[in-house]
Amino acid sequence: MITSLRIENFILVKNLEINFGRGLQVLSGETGAGKSVIVGAIDFAFGGKIRPGMRFDETKAAIVEVSFEIDFQNKNLLDLLSEYEVDSSENEIYFSTELTTLSKRRTFLNGRRISQTTVKQFREILLDFHSQREQQKLLDEDFQLEIIDRFGDLISERNDFQKLFQKIKEQSKLLEKMQIQEKEREEKLQLYEYQMQEIEAIKPEIGEDEKLQEEWNLLSNAQEILSEAAFIEQNIYESENSVYDVIGSFVTRLSAFENSSADITKIISYLQESLANLDEAISELRNLQNKVEIDDFRLQECKARLDELNALKSKYKINLPEISRYYEKIKQVISASQTQKEEIDKLKNEVKEKTEILSAKARELSEKRQKAAVKLEKEIEKNIKKLAIPDGEMKIKFDKVTAKKVLTSHSQDLSESGQDKVKFFFSANKGVKLQPLSVAASGGEISRVLLAIKKILSDRMESETVIFDEIDSGIGGETANFLGEFIYRIGRFHQIICITHLAQIASLADENFVIEKISDENTAKIIVKKLPENEKKLEIARMLSGSKSALAVKHAEEIIKKNLRRIDD
Repeated sequence: MITSLRIENFILVKNLEINFGRGLQVLSGETGAGKSVIVGAIDFAFGGKIRPGMRFDETKAAIVEVSFEIDFQNKNLLDLLSEYEVDSSENEIYFSTELTTLSKRRTFLNGRRISQTTVKQFREILLDFHSQREQQKLLDEDFQLEIIDRFGDLISERNDFQKLFQKIKEQSKLLEKMQIQEKEREEKLQLYEYQMQEIEAIKPEIGEDEKLQEEWNLLSNAQEILSEAAFIEQNIYESENSVYDVIGSFVTRLSAFENSSADITKIISYLQESLANLDEAISELRNLQNKVEIDDFRLQECKARLDELNALKSKYKINLPEISRYYEKIKQVISASQTQKEEIDKLKNEVKEKTEILSAKARELSEKRQKAAVKLEKEIEKNIKKLAIPDGEMKIKFDKVTAKKVLTSHSQDLSESGQDKVKFFFSANKGVKLQPLSVAASGGEISRVLLAIKKILSDRMESETVIFDEIDSGIGGETANFLGEFIYRIGRFHQIICITHLAQIASLADENFVIEKISDENTAKIIVKKLPENEKKLEIARMLSGSKSALAVKHAEEIIKKNLRRIDD
């Protein structure tokens, strides 16, 4: 609720502060005293239109500050405060809106600047302006459905439905995204599967090409290698004056002088090492001869396999180790794709199952709404009769929603609030066909229907500040008594700021304020006075008869007592 309102340099206000209490707060005063300035200031502070002449002194900025006591039962408010990281430890928040000399608006929450979008979010939760503009909400079908849900105590079920709907919606979007990705991958996967089969068919092994190349080199030169090997062995070992024999003779000849010089000993050692190396060389040469075969069939096999491997390397433009790594990569991609398909199937089944649950919840919610709507129709009719619409008739008609997009794997259209679309039908007179409220009701009738609904739902709505700006226009007599009673009863659950000309409403106020306009030669300004209990009857007397005579005061006392007895009954 609003605890205080400070206005500086705004329209008819130079500097003004009002402290409000709980329940029904009534602002009264003579016609033209400037009562609507108070409502206009609150409206401006929460995003209302900027109009010419809003600054009392055009050379200075206008400032409106509104302080609220935090209702810790209002979950929507607490969620919003948490979202914007607003400190609520002091149990109070304040908004300050400035209209600069350049007619620019700046709004602050607890001293921190906020956007107009944020301001409007708080306005929706904290304030309810019962004005012509706000009355248009009643013509909105979504708001009409919310009225039924609040009346039927179905908000909790509706919220549960909405959470499940959002979950399915998110999963459906994810499923659609996964299916698109899968479709985009299909072409690439087909290529990968072909490449994988191609590589698997060839089965290349790392280093295989190098080994084959070496074998092919031997096989293709087998005849020459064997011929040369035989020639070398013959000349080293077997021929007359072979290399081995010649070096051996050198060792024998020098051995006679071995003790003559260390150098000769060293030479003999080298020559003997040469003979040992020749032995090793001949041994390896004979091994080579055993390995090398003249095998045309194997030669062709090697060539064919090398051609196959080289063609694979040429096609992929990478070597065998890289081909092996590429194969493992595409194998993983294909495997992951299979996992993705399984995930898609799993998610598809999950969405289908949840959607079936959602459909059942939608049907159950619809049945409860229709039962609640029948009772609500009667309650509205009973209450608008007291507000001078004696023959008023209300009918709530249900239809199925037609969503732009059906949830995945679902044959029934559902919206965030269920399967229902509702419309309020109204007739103010006997014999007149029921028509949509937007067509059948005048502005005054819509205002009274909305007031009746607020009274019916007052104990089911989140606590807020409801502002009535001269709702009593054209109302008097017994209807005025009922109007006062309605507003008072709403005030038991919400703070009401009500500008009125009716004594019947003012007499029920928890706190009364009188607004007066003071003028001099150059300027006019308004002042607001909070009335002590003993002065309340004087203001009621003025409202009743235009004077504060003893007779008028006595009449005022009677009105106050009568109305207090009325609401106690």
